[in-house]
Amino acid sequence: MKSSFKYVIVLVILSLSGLFIYQLFWITGLYHSRQKQNQEEIRMAIKNADHIELFNRADFLSRVTHRQRETSAIADTKGGAALSTRFPDKDSVIPELSVQPLDTNIYHPRYRSQTLRNEAGKMLKSTAVEVGNDFRSLGELGLQMQQALHEVIDSVKPVDLAKFDSILSSHLQKRGLDIRHHTEMWNLEDSSIIASSVPADLDKTEYDLHKWKYTTYHKRAYLVYTEPTRWDTIRMMSGILFSSFLILLILILSFAYMFWFLIHQKTVEQLKDDFTHNVTHELKTPIAITYAAIEAMIHYNITGNKEKTNKYLHICHEEVLRLGNMVEQILSLGLERKKDFKLKYERVDLNGLLDKIVEQQSIKSSKPFHVGLESMPDRIILEADRTHLYNILSNILDNAIKYSGDSPHIQITAEERNGSVIIRITDNGIGIEEEHLAHIFDKFYRVSNSKRPPVRGYGIGLFYVKTMIHMHNGTIRVESQPGKGSCFIITLPQTHERQEIDIIG
Repeated sequence: MKSSFKYVIVLVILSLSGLFIYQLFWITGLYHSRQKQNQEEIRMAIKNADHIELFNRADFLSRVTHRQRETSAIADTKGGAALSTRFPDKDSVIPELSVQPLDTNIYHPRYRSQTLRNEAGKMLKSTAVEVGNDFRSLGELGLQMQQALHEVIDSVKPVDLAKFDSILSSHLQKRGLDIRHHTEMWNLEDSSIIASSVPADLDKTEYDLHKWKYTTYHKRAYLVYTEPTRWDTIRMMSGILFSSFLILLILILSFAYMFWFLIHQKTVEQLKDDFTHNVTHELKTPIAITYAAIEAMIHYNITGNKEKTNKYLHICHEEVLRLGNMVEQILSLGLERKKDFKLKYERVDLNGLLDKIVEQQSIKSSKPFHVGLESMPDRIILEADRTHLYNILSNILDNAIKYSGDSPHIQITAEERNGSVIIRITDNGIGIEEEHLAHIFDKFYRVSNSKRPPVRGYGIGLFYVKTMIHMHNGTIRVESQPGKGSCFIITLPQTHERQEIDIIG
Protein backbone atom coordinates (compact mmCIF):
# COMPACT_ATOMS: atom_id res chain seq x y z
CA MET A 1 0.00 0.00 0.00
CA LYS A 2 2.80 2.43 0.94
CA SER A 3 4.72 1.56 -2.24
CA SER A 4 1.65 2.17 -4.43
CA PHE A 5 0.99 5.48 -2.70
CA LYS A 6 4.57 6.57 -3.38
CA TYR A 7 4.20 5.69 -7.07
CA VAL A 8 1.02 7.78 -7.26
CA ILE A 9 2.82 10.75 -5.68
CA VAL A 10 5.72 10.43 -8.14
CA LEU A 11 3.33 10.24 -11.12
CA VAL A 12 1.38 13.29 -9.95
CA ILE A 13 4.59 15.29 -9.40
CA LEU A 14 5.86 14.30 -12.86
CA SER A 15 2.50 15.24 -14.42
CA LEU A 16 2.46 18.64 -12.72
CA SER A 17 6.10 19.24 -13.69
CA GLY A 18 5.35 18.33 -17.32
CA LEU A 19 2.31 20.61 -17.34
CA PHE A 20 4.37 23.45 -15.84
CA ILE A 21 7.16 23.00 -18.43
CA TYR A 22 4.61 22.92 -21.27
CA GLN A 23 2.92 26.07 -19.96
CA LEU A 24 6.30 27.79 -19.63
CA PHE A 25 7.32 26.76 -23.16
CA TRP A 26 3.98 27.89 -24.61
CA ILE A 27 4.00 31.24 -22.78
CA THR A 28 7.63 31.88 -23.78
CA GLY A 29 6.78 31.20 -27.44
CA LEU A 30 3.75 33.47 -27.20
CA TYR A 31 5.90 36.19 -25.61
CA HIS A 32 8.45 36.10 -28.45
CA SER A 33 5.63 36.11 -31.01
CA ARG A 34 4.04 39.16 -29.38
CA GLN A 35 7.43 40.88 -29.20
CA LYS A 36 7.94 40.30 -32.92
CA GLN A 37 4.44 41.61 -33.57
CA ASN A 38 5.18 44.73 -31.51
CA GLN A 39 8.35 45.38 -33.51
CA GLU A 40 6.34 45.13 -36.73
CA GLU A 41 3.73 47.50 -35.28
CA ILE A 42 6.47 50.02 -34.47
CA ARG A 43 7.86 49.73 -38.02
CA MET A 44 4.41 50.33 -39.51
CA ALA A 45 3.83 53.28 -37.18
CA ILE A 46 7.13 54.85 -38.34
CA LYS A 47 6.19 54.27 -41.99
CA ASN A 48 2.74 55.83 -41.52
CA ALA A 49 4.13 58.77 -39.54
CA ASP A 50 6.63 59.44 -42.34
CA HIS A 51 3.85 59.21 -44.93
CA ILE A 52 1.53 61.61 -43.07
CA GLU A 53 4.31 64.12 -42.28
CA LEU A 54 5.40 64.06 -45.94
CA PHE A 55 1.93 64.72 -47.32
CA ASN A 56 1.32 67.42 -44.71
CA ARG A 57 4.27 69.28 -46.21
CA ALA A 58 3.08 68.52 -49.74
CA ASP A 59 -0.36 69.90 -48.88
CA PHE A 60 1.24 73.00 -47.39
CA LEU A 61 3.29 73.60 -50.55
CA SER A 62 0.22 73.03 -52.72
CA ARG A 63 -1.76 75.65 -50.81
CA VAL A 64 1.12 78.13 -51.00
CA THR A 65 1.45 77.59 -54.78
CA HIS A 66 -2.29 78.01 -55.25
CA ARG A 67 -2.27 81.34 -53.40
CA GLN A 68 0.69 82.52 -55.46
CA ARG A 69 -1.13 81.69 -58.72
CA GLU A 70 -4.26 83.51 -57.62
CA THR A 71 -2.29 86.67 -56.81
CA SER A 72 -0.20 86.57 -60.01
CA ALA A 73 -1.49 89.06 -62.62
CA ILE A 74 0.40 87.72 -65.60
CA ALA A 75 0.72 84.05 -66.55
CA ASP A 76 3.91 82.84 -68.15
CA THR A 77 2.88 82.08 -71.76
CA LYS A 78 6.30 80.90 -72.78
CA GLY A 79 6.51 77.79 -70.78
CA GLY A 80 6.10 76.14 -67.37
CA ALA A 81 7.75 73.88 -64.85
CA ALA A 82 7.28 70.15 -65.10
CA LEU A 83 8.41 67.30 -62.83
CA SER A 84 9.68 64.08 -64.39
CA THR A 85 11.09 60.99 -62.73
CA ARG A 86 13.90 58.82 -64.04
CA PHE A 87 14.66 55.24 -62.84
CA PRO A 88 18.31 54.41 -63.57
CA ASP A 89 17.90 51.12 -61.68
CA LYS A 90 15.16 49.44 -59.72
CA ASP A 91 16.48 50.58 -56.32
CA SER A 92 16.77 54.32 -57.06
CA VAL A 93 14.49 57.13 -58.14
CA ILE A 94 15.88 60.46 -59.52
CA PRO A 95 13.51 63.44 -59.77
CA GLU A 96 14.25 66.00 -62.51
CA LEU A 97 12.85 69.53 -62.92
CA SER A 98 12.57 70.82 -66.54
CA VAL A 99 10.95 73.74 -68.39
CA GLN A 100 8.57 72.93 -71.23
CA PRO A 101 6.22 75.04 -73.40
CA LEU A 102 2.74 75.13 -72.04
CA ASP A 103 -0.56 76.00 -73.58
CA THR A 104 -1.99 79.10 -71.89
CA ASN A 105 -5.44 77.62 -72.15
CA ILE A 106 -4.67 75.33 -69.26
CA TYR A 107 -5.19 78.26 -66.91
CA HIS A 108 -8.82 78.45 -67.98
CA PRO A 109 -10.76 76.89 -65.03
CA ARG A 110 -12.88 74.51 -67.12
CA TYR A 111 -10.00 73.34 -69.25
CA ARG A 112 -7.47 72.92 -66.40
CA SER A 113 -9.36 70.24 -64.44
CA GLN A 114 -9.94 67.95 -67.42
CA THR A 115 -6.38 68.39 -68.71
CA LEU A 116 -4.85 67.49 -65.35
CA ARG A 117 -6.91 64.30 -65.17
CA ASN A 118 -5.85 63.30 -68.68
CA GLU A 119 -2.18 64.06 -68.05
CA ALA A 120 -2.24 62.17 -64.74
CA GLY A 121 -3.74 59.12 -66.43
CA LYS A 122 -1.12 59.17 -69.17
CA MET A 123 1.68 59.51 -66.59
CA LEU A 124 0.43 56.54 -64.53
CA LYS A 125 0.05 54.35 -67.63
CA SER A 126 3.49 55.32 -68.90
CA THR A 127 5.10 54.76 -65.52
CA ALA A 128 3.40 51.40 -65.08
CA VAL A 129 4.61 50.21 -68.49
CA GLU A 130 8.19 51.35 -67.92
CA VAL A 131 8.73 50.10 -64.39
CA GLY A 132 6.16 47.31 -64.07
CA ASN A 133 8.79 44.62 -64.44
CA ASP A 134 11.08 46.22 -61.84
CA PHE A 135 8.61 46.15 -58.91
CA ARG A 136 7.48 42.96 -57.24
CA SER A 137 4.32 44.38 -55.63
CA LEU A 138 2.09 47.39 -55.56
CA GLY A 139 3.31 48.16 -52.03
CA GLU A 140 6.89 48.31 -53.25
CA LEU A 141 5.82 50.64 -56.06
CA GLY A 142 4.09 52.89 -53.54
CA LEU A 143 7.21 52.95 -51.38
CA GLN A 144 9.37 53.99 -54.35
CA MET A 145 6.90 56.74 -55.25
CA GLN A 146 6.90 57.96 -51.60
CA GLN A 147 10.70 58.08 -51.61
CA ALA A 148 10.69 60.00 -54.94
CA LEU A 149 8.25 62.52 -53.48
CA HIS A 150 10.59 62.92 -50.48
CA GLU A 151 13.46 63.87 -52.82
CA VAL A 152 11.47 66.72 -54.35
CA ILE A 153 9.62 68.06 -51.29
CA ASP A 154 12.63 67.82 -48.92
CA SER A 155 14.57 70.11 -51.29
CA VAL A 156 11.84 72.74 -50.98
CA LYS A 157 10.68 72.27 -47.36
CA PRO A 158 12.76 70.24 -44.86
CA VAL A 159 11.32 67.48 -42.70
CA ASP A 160 9.43 68.72 -39.64
CA LEU A 161 10.94 66.38 -37.01
CA ALA A 162 8.71 67.60 -34.17
CA LYS A 163 5.62 66.92 -36.31
CA PHE A 164 6.97 63.48 -37.20
CA ASP A 165 7.49 62.65 -33.49
CA SER A 166 3.99 63.84 -32.62
CA ILE A 167 2.39 61.74 -35.36
CA LEU A 168 4.50 58.72 -34.40
CA SER A 169 3.43 59.00 -30.73
CA SER A 170 -0.23 59.05 -31.79
CA HIS A 171 0.16 55.98 -34.00
CA LEU A 172 2.05 54.04 -31.34
CA GLN A 173 -0.70 54.71 -28.80
CA LYS A 174 -3.36 53.62 -31.30
CA ARG A 175 -1.50 50.31 -31.54
CA GLY A 176 -1.51 49.91 -27.76
CA LEU A 177 2.18 50.78 -27.34
CA ASP A 178 2.52 53.43 -24.67
CA ILE A 179 6.29 53.85 -24.99
CA ARG A 180 8.65 56.82 -25.18
CA HIS A 181 10.70 57.36 -28.32
CA HIS A 182 13.37 59.70 -29.69
CA THR A 183 14.29 60.30 -33.34
CA GLU A 184 17.40 61.16 -35.31
CA MET A 185 17.57 62.04 -39.02
CA TRP A 186 20.73 60.67 -40.58
CA ASN A 187 22.61 61.23 -43.81
CA LEU A 188 23.78 57.70 -44.49
CA GLU A 189 26.42 58.79 -47.02
CA ASP A 190 28.63 60.53 -44.46
CA SER A 191 26.97 59.21 -41.24
CA SER A 192 26.06 62.71 -40.13
CA ILE A 193 23.04 63.74 -38.09
CA ILE A 194 20.73 66.15 -39.92
CA ALA A 195 18.30 66.70 -37.02
CA SER A 196 17.67 65.05 -33.65
CA SER A 197 15.18 64.94 -30.78
CA VAL A 198 17.41 62.64 -28.71
CA PRO A 199 18.43 64.09 -25.30
CA ALA A 200 22.18 64.42 -24.84
CA ASP A 201 22.20 62.25 -21.70
CA LEU A 202 20.12 59.41 -23.21
CA ASP A 203 21.68 55.96 -22.83
CA LYS A 204 20.94 54.53 -26.26
CA THR A 205 22.00 51.03 -25.20
CA GLU A 206 18.83 50.76 -23.10
CA TYR A 207 16.59 51.51 -26.11
CA ASP A 208 15.58 49.52 -29.17
CA LEU A 209 16.75 50.95 -32.50
CA HIS A 210 14.47 51.09 -35.56
CA LYS A 211 15.88 52.30 -38.89
CA TRP A 212 13.61 53.68 -41.63
CA LYS A 213 15.26 54.68 -44.91
CA TYR A 214 12.96 57.30 -46.40
CA THR A 215 15.03 58.34 -49.47
CA THR A 216 17.18 56.27 -51.77
CA TYR A 217 19.02 58.79 -53.95
CA HIS A 218 20.20 61.07 -51.13
CA LYS A 219 20.31 58.16 -48.69
CA ARG A 220 18.43 59.69 -45.77
CA ALA A 221 16.95 57.70 -42.88
CA TYR A 222 15.08 57.99 -39.59
CA LEU A 223 16.74 56.33 -36.59
CA VAL A 224 14.00 55.89 -33.99
CA TYR A 225 14.97 54.86 -30.45
CA THR A 226 12.06 53.30 -28.54
CA GLU A 227 11.72 51.96 -25.04
CA PRO A 228 11.85 48.15 -24.88
CA THR A 229 8.38 46.70 -25.32
CA ARG A 230 8.84 43.74 -22.97
CA TRP A 231 6.60 45.24 -20.25
CA ASP A 232 3.96 46.22 -22.80
CA THR A 233 4.07 42.66 -24.11
CA ILE A 234 3.70 41.28 -20.59
CA ARG A 235 0.83 43.71 -19.95
CA MET A 236 -0.91 42.51 -23.13
CA MET A 237 -0.41 38.91 -21.96
CA SER A 238 -1.53 39.62 -18.38
CA GLY A 239 -4.88 37.85 -18.85
CA ILE A 240 -3.22 34.74 -20.27
CA LEU A 241 -0.51 34.76 -17.59
CA PHE A 242 -3.04 35.17 -14.78
CA SER A 243 -5.36 32.43 -16.06
CA SER A 244 -2.45 30.02 -16.64
CA PHE A 245 -1.07 30.69 -13.16
CA LEU A 246 -4.53 30.34 -11.61
CA ILE A 247 -5.20 27.01 -13.34
CA LEU A 248 -1.80 25.67 -12.32
CA LEU A 249 -2.30 26.86 -8.74
CA ILE A 250 -5.75 25.23 -8.56
CA LEU A 251 -4.28 21.95 -9.83
CA ILE A 252 -1.43 22.04 -7.31
CA LEU A 253 -3.77 22.89 -4.42
CA SER A 254 -6.23 20.21 -5.53
CA PHE A 255 -3.55 17.53 -5.60
CA ALA A 256 -2.10 18.78 -2.30
CA TYR A 257 -5.55 18.58 -0.70
CA MET A 258 -6.09 15.13 -2.19
CA PHE A 259 -2.81 13.89 -0.70
CA TRP A 260 -3.59 15.50 2.65
CA PHE A 261 -7.04 13.91 2.63
CA LEU A 262 -5.65 10.48 1.76
CA ILE A 263 -2.98 10.70 4.46
CA HIS A 264 -5.56 11.97 6.94
CA GLN A 265 -7.94 9.16 6.04
CA LYS A 266 -5.13 6.68 6.41
CA THR A 267 -4.36 8.10 9.86
CA VAL A 268 -8.03 7.95 10.84
CA GLU A 269 -8.25 4.34 9.69
CA GLN A 270 -5.18 3.49 11.78
CA LEU A 271 -6.70 5.27 14.78
CA LYS A 272 -9.96 3.38 14.30
CA ASP A 273 -8.07 0.09 14.22
CA ASP A 274 -6.24 1.03 17.42
CA PHE A 275 -9.53 2.10 18.99
CA THR A 276 -11.22 -1.18 18.08
CA HIS A 277 -8.32 -3.14 19.55
CA ASN A 278 -8.18 -1.10 22.76
CA VAL A 279 -11.91 -0.87 23.37
CA THR A 280 -12.28 -4.62 22.90
CA HIS A 281 -9.90 -5.22 25.79
CA GLU A 282 -11.53 -2.48 27.85
CA LEU A 283 -14.97 -4.03 27.38
CA LYS A 284 -13.76 -7.56 28.05
CA THR A 285 -12.27 -6.63 31.44
CA PRO A 286 -15.48 -5.59 33.29
CA ILE A 287 -17.42 -8.38 31.60
CA ALA A 288 -14.84 -10.97 32.71
CA ILE A 289 -14.72 -9.63 36.29
CA THR A 290 -18.53 -9.54 36.57
CA TYR A 291 -18.79 -13.03 35.09
CA ALA A 292 -16.20 -14.37 37.56
CA ALA A 293 -17.97 -12.81 40.56
CA ILE A 294 -21.37 -14.19 39.55
CA GLU A 295 -19.88 -17.62 38.81
CA ALA A 296 -18.25 -17.67 42.26
CA MET A 297 -21.56 -16.92 43.95
CA ILE A 298 -23.30 -19.65 41.96
CA HIS A 299 -20.76 -22.48 42.09
CA TYR A 300 -19.27 -21.94 45.54
CA ASN A 301 -22.57 -21.47 47.33
CA ILE A 302 -21.54 -18.30 49.17
CA THR A 303 -25.01 -16.86 49.32
CA GLY A 304 -25.09 -17.80 52.98
CA ASN A 305 -22.00 -15.68 53.62
CA LYS A 306 -23.44 -12.19 53.63
CA GLU A 307 -20.06 -10.46 53.76
CA LYS A 308 -18.69 -12.26 50.68
CA THR A 309 -21.98 -11.90 48.85
CA ASN A 310 -21.98 -8.14 49.40
CA LYS A 311 -18.35 -7.98 48.32
CA TYR A 312 -19.01 -9.79 45.03
CA LEU A 313 -22.18 -7.81 44.40
CA HIS A 314 -20.24 -4.59 44.97
CA ILE A 315 -17.63 -5.75 42.46
CA CYS A 316 -20.36 -6.51 39.93
CA HIS A 317 -21.94 -3.13 40.54
CA GLU A 318 -18.68 -1.25 39.99
CA GLU A 319 -17.82 -3.14 36.83
CA VAL A 320 -21.29 -2.62 35.39
CA LEU A 321 -20.97 1.12 36.11
CA ARG A 322 -17.59 1.10 34.42
CA LEU A 323 -19.03 -0.74 31.43
CA GLY A 324 -21.93 1.70 31.23
CA ASN A 325 -19.52 4.63 31.31
CA MET A 326 -17.53 3.19 28.40
CA VAL A 327 -20.69 2.53 26.39
CA GLU A 328 -21.82 6.11 27.05
CA GLN A 329 -18.54 7.46 25.74
CA ILE A 330 -18.63 5.23 22.66
CA LEU A 331 -22.15 6.42 21.91
CA SER A 332 -20.92 10.02 22.17
CA LEU A 333 -18.83 9.54 19.02
CA GLY A 334 -21.86 10.31 16.87
CA LEU A 335 -23.43 13.01 19.00
CA GLU A 336 -22.03 15.87 16.90
CA ARG A 337 -24.02 14.51 13.94
CA LYS A 338 -27.15 13.57 15.89
CA LYS A 339 -29.64 16.40 15.45
CA ASP A 340 -32.28 15.25 17.94
CA PHE A 341 -29.98 14.66 20.91
CA LYS A 342 -31.06 16.63 24.01
CA LEU A 343 -29.39 17.19 27.35
CA LYS A 344 -31.47 16.64 30.47
CA TYR A 345 -30.81 19.75 32.52
CA GLU A 346 -31.35 19.74 36.28
CA ARG A 347 -29.96 21.56 39.29
CA VAL A 348 -26.72 19.83 40.30
CA ASP A 349 -24.80 20.24 43.55
CA LEU A 350 -21.26 20.46 42.15
CA ASN A 351 -19.56 19.92 45.53
CA GLY A 352 -21.56 16.78 46.25
CA LEU A 353 -20.91 15.47 42.73
CA LEU A 354 -17.15 16.01 43.09
CA ASP A 355 -17.12 14.22 46.46
CA LYS A 356 -18.89 11.24 44.91
CA ILE A 357 -16.43 11.12 41.97
CA VAL A 358 -13.41 11.22 44.28
CA GLU A 359 -14.88 8.45 46.43
CA GLN A 360 -15.59 6.34 43.35
CA GLN A 361 -12.03 6.84 42.07
CA SER A 362 -10.55 5.87 45.44
CA ILE A 363 -12.43 2.55 45.31
CA LYS A 364 -11.37 1.53 41.82
CA SER A 365 -7.87 3.05 41.75
CA SER A 366 -5.00 0.59 42.07
CA LYS A 367 -2.70 3.19 43.69
CA PRO A 368 -3.13 5.72 46.49
CA PHE A 369 -3.69 9.36 45.58
CA HIS A 370 -4.47 12.65 47.28
CA VAL A 371 -7.18 15.04 46.12
CA GLY A 372 -7.66 18.56 47.49
CA LEU A 373 -11.03 20.27 47.00
CA GLU A 374 -11.58 24.03 47.17
CA SER A 375 -14.85 25.79 46.43
CA MET A 376 -15.85 29.46 46.37
CA PRO A 377 -18.53 29.61 47.68
CA ASP A 378 -18.69 26.46 49.76
CA ARG A 379 -21.68 25.17 47.83
CA ILE A 380 -22.08 25.70 44.09
CA ILE A 381 -25.30 24.89 42.26
CA LEU A 382 -25.46 24.85 38.45
CA GLU A 383 -27.81 23.62 35.77
CA ALA A 384 -26.35 20.67 33.86
CA ASP A 385 -26.98 17.14 32.67
CA ARG A 386 -26.00 15.21 35.82
CA THR A 387 -24.93 12.00 34.06
CA HIS A 388 -22.75 13.69 31.46
CA LEU A 389 -21.25 16.16 33.95
CA TYR A 390 -20.35 13.20 36.18
CA ASN A 391 -18.65 11.45 33.23
CA ILE A 392 -16.79 14.64 32.24
CA LEU A 393 -15.24 15.19 35.66
CA SER A 394 -14.66 11.46 36.20
CA ASN A 395 -12.75 11.18 32.91
CA ILE A 396 -10.43 14.09 33.70
CA LEU A 397 -9.81 12.90 37.27
CA ASP A 398 -9.17 9.35 36.05
CA ASN A 399 -6.58 10.62 33.54
CA ALA A 400 -4.93 12.74 36.24
CA ILE A 401 -4.50 9.67 38.43
CA LYS A 402 -3.31 7.39 35.61
CA TYR A 403 -0.68 9.84 34.31
CA SER A 404 0.70 11.03 37.68
CA GLY A 405 3.13 8.30 38.64
CA ASP A 406 3.00 6.39 41.94
CA SER A 407 1.83 9.22 44.24
CA PRO A 408 -0.65 11.48 42.47
CA HIS A 409 -1.45 14.85 44.06
CA ILE A 410 -4.50 16.43 42.48
CA GLN A 411 -6.03 19.79 43.25
CA ILE A 412 -9.63 20.59 42.27
CA THR A 413 -10.90 24.17 42.59
CA ALA A 414 -14.34 25.52 41.69
CA GLU A 415 -15.56 29.11 41.72
CA GLU A 416 -18.44 31.22 40.54
CA ARG A 417 -17.60 34.17 38.31
CA ASN A 418 -19.90 36.41 36.24
CA GLY A 419 -22.66 33.83 35.85
CA SER A 420 -20.26 30.98 35.07
CA VAL A 421 -18.68 28.17 37.04
CA ILE A 422 -14.94 27.63 36.52
CA ILE A 423 -13.48 24.24 37.47
CA ARG A 424 -9.72 23.63 37.54
CA ILE A 425 -8.26 20.12 37.87
CA THR A 426 -4.48 20.23 38.38
CA ASP A 427 -2.14 17.24 38.70
CA ASN A 428 1.56 16.62 39.22
CA GLY A 429 1.81 14.11 36.39
CA ILE A 430 4.13 13.66 33.44
CA GLY A 431 2.57 16.52 31.45
CA ILE A 432 1.84 16.81 27.74
CA GLU A 433 4.26 17.95 25.05
CA GLU A 434 3.32 21.15 23.23
CA GLU A 435 2.94 19.46 19.83
CA HIS A 436 0.22 17.18 21.26
CA LEU A 437 -1.82 19.84 23.08
CA ALA A 438 -3.78 20.85 19.98
CA HIS A 439 -4.83 17.24 19.29
CA ILE A 440 -5.61 15.64 22.66
CA PHE A 441 -9.34 16.38 22.22
CA ASP A 442 -9.43 14.80 18.73
CA LYS A 443 -11.37 11.61 18.15
CA PHE A 444 -9.25 8.45 18.66
CA TYR A 445 -6.12 10.53 19.35
CA ARG A 446 -3.65 9.15 21.89
CA VAL A 447 -0.26 10.59 22.79
CA SER A 448 2.36 8.08 21.71
CA ASN A 449 5.73 8.47 23.40
CA SER A 450 8.30 5.84 24.23
CA LYS A 451 9.16 7.72 27.45
CA ARG A 452 5.58 7.51 28.71
CA PRO A 453 4.51 4.54 30.82
CA PRO A 454 1.99 2.29 29.01
CA VAL A 455 -1.53 3.33 30.02
CA ARG A 456 -4.63 1.54 28.86
CA GLY A 457 -7.14 3.64 26.95
CA TYR A 458 -9.02 3.93 23.69
CA GLY A 459 -8.69 7.58 22.63
CA ILE A 460 -12.26 8.86 23.04
CA GLY A 461 -12.33 10.01 26.67
CA LEU A 462 -11.21 13.60 26.08
CA PHE A 463 -13.16 13.76 22.82
CA TYR A 464 -16.27 12.88 24.81
CA VAL A 465 -15.35 15.50 27.43
CA LYS A 466 -14.99 18.28 24.86
CA THR A 467 -18.17 17.27 23.01
CA MET A 468 -20.30 17.28 26.16
CA ILE A 469 -18.84 20.56 27.43
CA HIS A 470 -19.59 22.27 24.11
CA MET A 471 -23.14 20.92 24.26
CA HIS A 472 -23.39 22.56 27.68
CA ASN A 473 -22.33 25.84 25.98
CA GLY A 474 -19.05 25.67 27.87
CA THR A 475 -15.35 25.63 27.06
CA ILE A 476 -12.34 23.57 28.04
CA ARG A 477 -8.64 24.28 27.69
CA VAL A 478 -5.47 22.74 29.01
CA GLU A 479 -2.17 24.10 30.29
CA SER A 480 0.67 21.64 30.58
CA GLN A 481 4.44 21.38 31.03
CA PRO A 482 6.26 18.08 30.46
CA GLY A 483 7.53 16.71 33.76
CA LYS A 484 5.50 19.15 35.88
CA GLY A 485 1.87 18.25 35.26
CA SER A 486 -1.28 19.51 33.59
CA CYS A 487 -4.21 21.76 34.43
CA PHE A 488 -7.62 21.33 32.76
CA ILE A 489 -9.80 24.45 32.98
CA ILE A 490 -13.55 24.00 32.42
CA THR A 491 -15.97 26.92 32.13
CA LEU A 492 -19.72 26.19 32.26
CA PRO A 493 -22.71 28.54 32.37
CA GLN A 494 -24.33 28.38 35.80
CA THR A 495 -27.86 28.67 34.41
CA HIS A 496 -29.55 28.12 31.06
CA GLU A 497 -32.43 30.08 29.58
CA ARG A 498 -35.48 28.08 28.72
CA GLN A 499 -34.91 28.11 24.98
CA GLU A 500 -31.38 26.81 25.48
CA ILE A 501 -32.32 23.81 27.58
CA ASP A 502 -33.10 21.61 24.59
CA ILE A 503 -29.72 21.78 22.91
CA ILE A 504 -29.28 20.38 19.46
CA GLY A 505 -25.96 18.67 18.76
